[in-house]
Amino acid sequence: MRDSLIPRRAYVNRIRQLAQEAGIAHQLEVEGSGGSDAKELQHGAQPWDWCFVGAPEDQVHTPNEIVHKADIDSMQQLYQVLMQKL
Repeated sequence: MRDSLIPRRAYVNRIRQLAQEAGIAHQLEVEGSGGSDAKELQHGAQPWDWCFVGAPEDQVHTPNEIVHKADIDSMQQLYQVLMQKL
């Protein structure tokens, strides 16, 4: 069972390479805390590649949460590329 919720570097690099090749604006963030609804899958017995892809947010999970519209557009573009290439 994997103890780490950190994605494999090679997989993250592949996603970043696809974003760069497609000219999609992106940034890399490594979180020190938190999780996702996929935590149980990430800790499962079967290894699988994963990486959270989302728009940068401020004041997350509050009534004042904000996201820049350009970041939403970039996120959607990246989703389309990843669905085709991965």
